[in-house]
Amino acid sequence: MSALGRILAWYRGRGSRERAMLATMALLLAAFAWWYGLLWPLRALRDGTEARHDRAAAALQAIEAEVAALTASGAAVPPPSGGEALQRRILDDVRDAGLAPSRQRSAADGAFVLEFERVGSAELFGWLGGLAGHGLAPSSLRVERADGQLRAEVGFGGVAP
Repeated sequence: MSALGRILAWYRGRGSRERAMLATMALLLAAFAWWYGLLWPLRALRDGTEARHDRAAAALQAIEAEVAALTASGAAVPPPSGGEALQRRILDDVRDAGLAPSRQRSAADGAFVLEFERVGSAELFGWLGGLAGHGLAPSSLRVERADGQLRAEVGFGGVAP
């Protein structure tokens, strides 16, 4: 006789009152396992998800407000048209950001290109974000990972790819 057969034979040997008590106990144990094994973790996940959603919605509203403010004041500082004025302004911004380009050159299409070796992502993208505040944006950007940092080539002016 298998284990299940023995359990069923034992259960059938109980009185009707004992069987009702055992069934109630099994039902309560199943409800306990269902509540604490399934519903409790799902509720915790839901609460965490709601909190992350609220933070993301607040961040989105803040960013939209900043974009609206930048759009409203965007015409205040015209970017330099090109040439040496553009290069001076970009190099001043690089220096102010604490970055040091490993190489600077003029490309065949007239673009001013800065190359950075071993630069941190926060510094590089912070500098690029600061340029956007001055109404400047690179016409080309190539970024590669190198030894836990970044190697970047940033071009301004010329023909955008």
